[in-house]
Amino acid sequence: MRTESMPRPRRAAPRLLGHGLTVLLAAAALLPRVARSDDAEGVREIRVERVKPRKEKYPTLRFLKANVDFIRAREDRLSEKPADRKGGAESIDPRFLAYRELLARIMAGRDSIARLDDQRQKEQLLASVTELGTLEQQLDQMDRQLSDQRTRLAVLEKDFTGDQRTSLMVVLSGYPAGAAIASVGIQLEDGGVLSVPLSDDQRTTLRQGGVVQMFHGLIEPREQVVSVILNGERWPSGDTGYVSLDPARDRLTVLKLDLSTVQVDPGAPSIQASTWVHDAGAPPIGS
Repeated sequence: MRTESMPRPRRAAPRLLGHGLTVLLAAAALLPRVARSDDAEGVREIRVERVKPRKEKYPTLRFLKANVDFIRAREDRLSEKPADRKGGAESIDPRFLAYRELLARIMAGRDSIARLDDQRQKEQLLASVTELGTLEQQLDQMDRQLSDQRTRLAVLEKDFTGDQRTSLMVVLSGYPAGAAIASVGIQLEDGGVLSVPLSDDQRTTLRQGGVVQMFHGLIEPREQVVSVILNGERWPSGDTGYVSLDPARDRLTVLKLDLSTVQVDPGAPSIQASTWVHDAGAPPIGS
């Protein structure tokens, strides 16, 4: 086992060491004194060496260095020795000769499987193309149906949300002799109750054969029922009658309520109503 001697450090000259101690003492006198705390946590004392510690170049080879003589002795015993038996040709197992043929058959089977798989993929691709063609035809048919539906919706939108001119005008005429009427109300199917109180001047106008307009507005061009409500001393909670109308599209329909035929007992159903379509058409809204 080899051992290497460590180089001994050289001693510094006494003269130089004396000068060095003088400089260190002078520097120590200038530095402030720091009180040592024995209770400081995490403080670890380390040793200051005069000689630089030697570091092993390959720490993992300590076992080899420690056993180098044994390893070399075992290595020296390795040498070539002639064999006692001579080699000769022997018969080969027939199975070994059949391995190549078996491998060739395996490769041929793989090629057949690959061709079958390729053919199957082509058939699937053709089926997919055919399905895509059918799907395209269905999409074209749906597109045509949507186009027709857009046309129908455009017609409906033009009829109901365009410049709608179907309107209704309700006018009053006449006045009953045996009952006083305070107000007359009407109610459309798609709206609230419109109650119009009659003033003294309007009552006078009705008695003299005049006409009082109580409603003029747009309505839907369909068959509907209009409610007529009378209020007065004889009908404190109101009495209701119903009038069926079928307004003409884009025309002005006039509903005339003749109050001269109103009687106390029948109430609102005794109103004589008449309707007609104005020939000039409905005036534009806001005119």
